[in-house]
Amino acid sequence: MDDTPQHAKPLDKRDRRAHPQRITLGGETLERNDICAQRLCMSERSLNRGDRLGAPYVFLGGIKYRPVERHDAFILASIQQRKPPSPKRKTV
Repeated sequence: MDDTPQHAKPLDKRDRRAHPQRITLGGETLERNDICAQRLCMSERSLNRGDRLGAPYVFLGGIKYRPVERHDAFILASIQQRKPPSPKRKTV
């Protein structure tokens, strides 16, 4: 017997939830954009801002996927580090 509710509609094939969360392609793991944003604790809109700076991504079947290791390396490379203030400078 089927346990699904009668009112539940099947997912549309264009819906991203109908596509896999992770794909392994050529030894590299690709993660769906919304899953990557959730893993990094940010919104998709904030994550997409990195695209203009060269963040790696690929569209497969109309859904944006990001290579996990290369995107993590991109995020780490964007961390800015500055010199500590000189000891002569007073801090309030």
